[in-house]
Amino acid sequence: MVDLMTLLWNCWNNRNNFIFRGKEENPQLIWERASNLSKEFRVCNMLNELLISQNNGKKKWVKPPKGFIKINFDATVGEIRIEFGTVIRDEEGFVVGGGGGFNEGRLSVEEAECMAFMESINVAHNLNLREHVLFETDNAGLAPCYPHRTIEPHSSSLTPLVLIEPKGCDRDPVLRT
Repeated sequence: MVDLMTLLWNCWNNRNNFIFRGKEENPQLIWERASNLSKEFRVCNMLNELLISQNNGKKKWVKPPKGFIKINFDATVGEIRIEFGTVIRDEEGFVVGGGGGFNEGRLSVEEAECMAFMESINVAHNLNLREHVLFETDNAGLAPCYPHRTIEPHSSSLTPLVLIEPKGCDRDPVLRT
């Protein structure tokens, strides 16, 4: 597949050179260049660590323990605004509530995730959920914000998920990753 993609890219590049520069290369030269690029790509990947994860594991939501509510939250950062959302489910996986929103302006990923976390806390507070609540996110960067945590892989994903458990106070969660 890599060979085919490299050849197609070289053909496309040759066509652009012909259209915009009036320069066209011999098809044999295009083939040799594509072949060399493909070989270099393979050698480079054998010698260097991959930059992109090859994790193809499927992520699956896991129900909370019996008697618990799970609140999942996430955020996305765009050029001019951030968007965030939260979904609340009971022990059977039924949706109990949720929310979301956006903020104009540029924020870091961490700031956006914190905003999503605060929104999820507010939604839980408005639904009078005070005990047996787990907050879950895929952003392990929130972990350093909460000193009382244990580090363990989550069974539903190869990516660590952050579980936050409130300890009695309205808005004083403790984080587990």
